[in-house]
Amino acid sequence: MDFLQLDYAPLALAFTHVIAGVLVLTAAKFIAQVLSPYKVDEELTTRDNPAFGLALAGYYGAVAIVYLGAASVGPLPLESGTQGVLVALGGDIAWALAGVVALNLSRWAMDRMLLTGARCSALVTGDRNTAAGVLECGAYVASALVLAGAIRQPGGTWLSALVLFVLGQCALVLVGRMYERLAGYDVAKEVCGSNLSAGVAFAMSLVAVALIMMKATSVDFVGWGRTLTFFLFDAVAGLVLLLVLRWVVDLLLLPNARIAEEVVRDRNVNVGLVEGTLAVCVASVILYLF
Repeated sequence: MDFLQLDYAPLALAFTHVIAGVLVLTAAKFIAQVLSPYKVDEELTTRDNPAFGLALAGYYGAVAIVYLGAASVGPLPLESGTQGVLVALGGDIAWALAGVVALNLSRWAMDRMLLTGARCSALVTGDRNTAAGVLECGAYVASALVLAGAIRQPGGTWLSALVLFVLGQCALVLVGRMYERLAGYDVAKEVCGSNLSAGVAFAMSLVAVALIMMKATSVDFVGWGRTLTFFLFDAVAGLVLLLVLRWVVDLLLLPNARIAEEVVRDRNVNVGLVEGTLAVCVASVILYLF
C-alpha cells in the first residue's frame, strides 16, 4: 500500500514540510556567514551586539516568509504518489534556498543604496547602532515580502520571479529615497545618530510599501507585456493610495503630534512605532481589499 493512501499521510506530510522549513532556516545561517559581512556567532554571543540581534531577527523572519511563499505555490500532489510528493517538496526547498541567496544579495544592494551616505552593516557592527539594526531588520522583511509574492506568482517561472523581484527591490529603494525627502527631517542623520524612533518609523514604512509590492509581484503571469503593465499599475496606484490614506490616518489618530519634532527632538519611540504601525495597517487593508 502506498504511504500516501494512509489516513495519517496529510499530517505526516505537514510535519515533513515543517522539518524542511527548519532545515532551510539552518541553511540560511550558513549562507549568511558566507554572503554577509557579519560573523554571526561572534556578533550574537561574544559581543552581545543588540543591533545585530535586531538585524538577524529580521533575517530569520524574512527566510520564513520566503519559505512560506515557496511552500504555498501549490499543494503537494498527493495523487501522484510518494515520488511526485518528494519531487514537489524538493522543488519547494530549492525555491526557498534560492530565495535565501536572493535575500542576502538584496541586503548587499539595500546596504549601499537605501540610506544616503551610510551603510547599515557598518553602523551595526562598528557602532552597535540599534536604529541601523532595526532598519536592516525591516529591509530584510520588506525584501522577503516582495520575493514571496514573485515566487508564488500563478503561471510564473524562475525568470518572471527574478524580474519582478528586481523591479520590486528597485521600487523599495526608490520609495526609501522618497521617504528620506518627505519625512520632514534628515532620516540618514538620525539613523546614524542611533535614533531608534527614526529607525523604527523607516523600517516599518518599508514593510508597508513591501506589502503593496507583494500584491504587484504576485499577479497572474499572462505574458510579459500585460504582466509588467499590471505590476506598474498595482505598484503606482497602491503607493499613491498608501501615501494618501496614511496622511489621513495620521491626521485622525495623531492630531496633536508633530511627528518630525517628536522623532528628532524627543526621540519618541512611541511615535515612530505608531506611525510605522499605521502605515502597515493601511497597506494591509489595501492588500486584502483592493
